Amino acid sequence: MSCNITAGIPLGCRDNSGGVANAWITAYDNITSIGATGATPDQITSISGSGVFYKYELIRTSSQFTETVNASLEAGTVFYQDELATYFAKMTQEKRNILKVLAQNQKLAVVFEDNNGLYWLMGQNYGSFISAGTQVSGKALGDANGLNMTFQSLEQFPINSLDGTLAEVIQGFTIA
Repeated sequence: MSCNITAGIPLGCRDNSGGVANAWITAYDNITSIGATGATPDQITSISGSGVFYKYELIRTSSQFTETVNASLEAGTVFYQDELATYFAKMTQEKRNILKVLAQNQKLAVVFEDNNGLYWLMGQNYGSFISAGTQVSGKALGDANGLNMTFQSLEQFPINSLDGTLAEVIQGFTIA
């Protein structure tokens, strides 16, 4: 039995921008429920819980999101691997300590804003985690000096966007 194809994708206008503007992170266990519309589900209408979503400001053109479809004809399975590659300029002990704690966490909730003003939740069902990271000093005076961190999630469905801004969708959290 084949799956029912219900829509196509039009070419559309050239009104799109690449890149990631900001990310907000909290421990996944702080979330008590995620409300979404649709059967798959589609857009996220609410993220309820308590705690703090901490803001991580990203340098323009330094960070990107990639979603990879992993499908096996033999096993009949499909899953999605999401990666948010971030860069934080200037190596400091404070940044090192913050990112060390993030890396030690088994499950994170990561919301990011793309440069089109859309918000996306990584790890909706299983949480996200840090899968890689480096600190770099550079060689020359003009080289990058900072920290690269890759957040990853593995999910049954593609990433979902928030139905509004982070402030409109989250309930019970502080945004810091």
